[in-house]
Amino acid sequence: MAHLLRTAVVLSALFQGAVIASNGSETIWSSVVITRNGDSIPLISNDPTVLTPLGAQQLFSAGALFRNRYIAPSDAATNGEYIINEISPNQIDNSQTFALSLLDEYVAVSAQAFIQGLYPPLTNSFPSANPIITPVSLLVNGSNIGFPLGGYQYPNIYATSSLDPYSIWLAGQTNCNGYLVSGSEYFDTPEYLSVATATQDFYQSIAASIFGGELPNTDINYHNAYYIFDYVNYGFLYNQTIHDRITEDQLAQLRTLADQWEFAINGNLSASGYYKGDRIRSIAGQTLAAEVLGLFLNSIETGGSSSKLNLLFTTFDPMISLASLIGLPDMYEEFFGLPDLGSSMVFEMFTDANVSSDNYPSTGELQIRFLFRNGTNSTMNLDEYPIFGNPETVMAMSLDDFSTAIESIMTATVGEWCDVCQSDSVFCPAYTNTTNSSSSTSTPPSSPASRPAIAGIIGAIIALILAGLILALAMLLFGVRFHRRPNPKRRSHLGGFKGAEKMASDPDLTVLKGGAGATIVREGQTPGHERVGSWELGEGSRGKDFGVLPSAAEGRRPSFEADEEMHGQPVKVDERV
Repeated sequence: MAHLLRTAVVLSALFQGAVIASNGSETIWSSVVITRNGDSIPLISNDPTVLTPLGAQQLFSAGALFRNRYIAPSDAATNGEYIINEISPNQIDNSQTFALSLLDEYVAVSAQAFIQGLYPPLTNSFPSANPIITPVSLLVNGSNIGFPLGGYQYPNIYATSSLDPYSIWLAGQTNCNGYLVSGSEYFDTPEYLSVATATQDFYQSIAASIFGGELPNTDINYHNAYYIFDYVNYGFLYNQTIHDRITEDQLAQLRTLADQWEFAINGNLSASGYYKGDRIRSIAGQTLAAEVLGLFLNSIETGGSSSKLNLLFTTFDPMISLASLIGLPDMYEEFFGLPDLGSSMVFEMFTDANVSSDNYPSTGELQIRFLFRNGTNSTMNLDEYPIFGNPETVMAMSLDDFSTAIESIMTATVGEWCDVCQSDSVFCPAYTNTTNSSSSTSTPPSSPASRPAIAGIIGAIIALILAGLILALAMLLFGVRFHRRPNPKRRSHLGGFKGAEKMASDPDLTVLKGGAGATIVREGQTPGHERVGSWELGEGSRGKDFGVLPSAAEGRRPSFEADEEMHGQPVKVDERV
């Protein structure tokens, strides 16, 4: 009886606050947090690019900051004003939170470290006198079974690679041929030629003493500005020789040049790719914008039951692009270039006055604001900024105005991205009706029927039809018939891929599908169109009528499930013993 009473007390503490709104003057209904990876091994190092312990600490502290804001405030000054409505305060509820990350180790592990700070081990939240930490930890014999590692919590984190359509929402520049073509044009601009010439002596002055052959002297120039800064910045922290041979002023100059290069490649809104006015260098921000709006609309569609806290983990490229698209560099110089490691961009959807948890607000009552924290230093605050050209006196926008503004800058769907990028990604044929072409810079691809590959398919189909007609005539006029001759040596009843050699324990060949999601069409509106690393060395990383939005409540759907009407039902394996 005693242990049952103790269970009731602990469970009450565990879920306290899960059904109450914030105590302040406003209510937050959903938040999208876009976070850059933490400190990692340089991309041009001979070692694998992985997250360092420092990087893990950076992201853990970032997660703890957002826990303090949205989940369980430890700062009495906030008075719980920014708690997300009805979010679970201690135990992670994967139906409320959504986490999407790039598959790169240094990004995916950053996501893990962040969520460790957001929802720490449960035993850290309870005194040792009350070790029962979940509703299912108490056995009938009175034993308390906690999760390993001191009550470690297990979040659902979807890590996406460039083979997955979901990857475009976090790394729209990857496998985007239009982005690469437009970026290469930067090399012929007066800006590039001027900066490259003016900084050549500076780069060569640090070449021999810093790189020691890891990068040829011919590659140590403005063309590789980010990679050089990344390498030297890492060495300044970890390598005593590099630390002694470079000054802080030189390191700052390397950072400034990397900022200039990356903004030219990812933030230039005047450059075009295959289509005039496509602003292709900001393509990563265009797809990220669609993801942000899609997540907010999913929260609305579900009445706030899902997409409460949305965590997107990526690299700096999409963050530079998105900042440029929403007009931040025009007003604040800190958005001209690289965000610091562990930086977070935040979009919050809120209402001014408290609203009952039983009464989700109307779209006319919802507002959106943007916040940014540059890095993870304890002195850095999460500050509000006006977006889309609003003055500093207007920090929030109505949801309708925000949606209209986002729709003007976003790339809405996978198919649209495949088309504007002329991408060769493996998933693009499922989303487009044409093959890629780079012959035009101003007009859409030509008719499918005029393409050689499709013409060949049509010819093959016609040939098969003719062969079928000839065979039918032969059967009708000459009595031609086909039958199967039994094989007396075939004894196995197991069949499958191995045939007679198949053992009862051997599974058949399994056909797997990969992962894309569903599209929600806005009422009264027709459907729209539908990296990782940096540019320098050539590396390659929903909602309404745009984007591909996974439902946190339903979990991931198989890759081309949205296209089953086109492709039919998948192969299903019947595996028995």
